[in-house]
Amino acid sequence: MTGMPLVAVLALVFAALFVIALLATGSLRAQDQRRELADRIERYGPRHGPAAPEGDAKAVGAAVGWMAQLLRSSNTERGLAERLDLAGIARKPAEWALLGVSAGAVLSALLTLLFGNIVIGVLAGAVAGYVGMRLIVSVRISRRRSAFRDQLPDVLQLIASSLRAGMSLPQALDAVVREDSQPAAGEFSRALAESRIGANLEDALDAVVARMDSMDLRWTVMAIRIQREVGGNLAEVLSQTVVTMRERASLRRHVHALSAEGRLSGYILIALPLLLTGALLLIARSYLRPLWTTPIGVVLVVVSAVLFVIGVIWMRAAVKVEV
Repeated sequence: MTGMPLVAVLALVFAALFVIALLATGSLRAQDQRRELADRIERYGPRHGPAAPEGDAKAVGAAVGWMAQLLRSSNTERGLAERLDLAGIARKPAEWALLGVSAGAVLSALLTLLFGNIVIGVLAGAVAGYVGMRLIVSVRISRRRSAFRDQLPDVLQLIASSLRAGMSLPQALDAVVREDSQPAAGEFSRALAESRIGANLEDALDAVVARMDSMDLRWTVMAIRIQREVGGNLAEVLSQTVVTMRERASLRRHVHALSAEGRLSGYILIALPLLLTGALLLIARSYLRPLWTTPIGVVLVVVSAVLFVIGVIWMRAAVKVEV
């Protein structure tokens, strides 16, 4: 690579890292808080106008605005906002997308310097940035749903106890919200808010079922619907449901422990080719150079990547046991 492309690559890395640093430290959110505080002071206190935004934050804010327009034009803003909300990530879709673009730019620049091929570096960096940011959101969603599933028996036990004490179902759900055990409190708070503006409580709970992908809660909502239609002791039904959930959770943990060896073997088989490739790039790069400098090498890399992804999916399906 010549000197000019190298300078451009370094400038791209610096700009991307700068954007990531500003977003990661919450400078935009702090700026919004300062503006809100200044508006309150101006409304209720002495007449002091808000301070002018700093140049760096203003530039990043313009980049976020441009990204928001791009997401709206591609009709992806709403879907990304829903996934971020599910994951519990307190970021605007435009901020998250800008973080992904900046991370992809940094990876593209580093891979270009590593391989000496700008096409491969940009493609690999863009794919890695997109997959990495999407994987982070997916993992956070999975963990949040898992935490909700673990909290659900205790939540239903609290609801059953509240019903026995003479509370109504909305009051029992409000007691769950006041316990503030996240994410259960946040999800049931959303359901209560929807019911208070006119939605059916069972329909609001069905929305929580869809968000948390909880079969246990689905059965609970079905029991609530049946109790509303034909009557019965809802507290006793919920208590029996809690017993069943805890037995299933115990069985699930037992199966998880029995499948630990298979999962560990899968992790090792997935990490082994990546670690070996990284080691060879460090100690014998000339040995791997034909893989990205010759057409047949590029074809082999693409085929290997496809087979690697297929192997990961197959191993994941082999060690995943539904209970």
